[in-house]
Amino acid sequence: MTTLRFQPVTACFGATVAGIDLREEIGPDHACAVREALDRFHVLIFPSQAIDDAAHLSLARVLGEPLVHPFERAMGRGESIHALVDRADRPPARPGWHTDDSYLAAPPTYGLLRCEVAPSSGGHTLWADMTAAHETLSPSLQTFLAELKGWHATSGALLDYVRAHLPPDRVAHVEEEVGEGASHPLVLTHPESGVRSIYFEPNFVTRIEGLSPAESRFVCAFLTRLPNRVSLQIRHRWRPGDVVVWDERTTQHTGTADHAGQERIMRRCTVFGPRPR
Repeated sequence: MTTLRFQPVTACFGATVAGIDLREEIGPDHACAVREALDRFHVLIFPSQAIDDAAHLSLARVLGEPLVHPFERAMGRGESIHALVDRADRPPARPGWHTDDSYLAAPPTYGLLRCEVAPSSGGHTLWADMTAAHETLSPSLQTFLAELKGWHATSGALLDYVRAHLPPDRVAHVEEEVGEGASHPLVLTHPESGVRSIYFEPNFVTRIEGLSPAESRFVCAFLTRLPNRVSLQIRHRWRPGDVVVWDERTTQHTGTADHAGQERIMRRCTVFGPRPR
C-alpha cells in the first residue's frame, strides 16, 4: 500500500494529496490519514481522479453519513449528490463567502466537490481559513465572541430563492424541511483537534443573540469582512477529475462568477455532522 503524501498549499492551510486512487476501495489506513489531514489542513485537493458518483460517496462515507439536502427531500428525491451547472444560457451566480446549510440544527461537517467539466478560464473556488481568522483576533475579542451565538435564519435569502426558483407546490415542503433556522456559537471548538474557529454565515445570520440590533449589525459587519484577508485564502483552478474535500466548521468558501458563456459542471455532496459546540 502506498503512503499518502500531502503537499501544503500555504504554510498551514490546504494540501494537495498524492498516493491515492479514489476509484479504488479506501482502506482503513488511508481513511485515517485523510481524516487526520483534514484536521490539520482543513482543505484537501485530490487532482485528476476522474471518479464516478459511487466513488464520490465512498469517499464521503470515510468522513460520515452523506446528507440528503432539504431541497432534495422536499422534491421527493433521495440523492446525496447533486449537480452545479453553469452554461451559456445559465450564467454563473455566486453567494459570496459562506459555509453550507448553516441554518440546519446539525449542519454539514464536510463538503466534497468534484469537477466534470471545467471552463477554459475562470470558475475557480476559494477557501478561507476561519481557524487562522480566529487566531488573528485579540484575546479580548476572542473572549467576547466566544460567549455569543448567531441566529441562522431561513427567512430572507434562502426562502426568497426557494419561492423564485422552485415550483409553487413544492415551496411549502421546503419550508417544512428547513424550518425557521438554528442558533450556533460564533466560535466553534473542533471535536478532534480542539482548535477554535469563527463560525459565521453572512447570508443567513440575521442577528447576534443577546446584542442590541445596532450591536448585532456591527459584529456581523466585522465578521463578514474576515475572509477577505488574502493571507487566509487559497484558490483552486479546476481541472476535470479534480476532487476537493473541506471542513465546513473551520472554513468558508466561495466561487468566482468570471466564466460567463462557458460550461462548468460540478458534482457536490456534504457529510452530516454533529451540532456545533
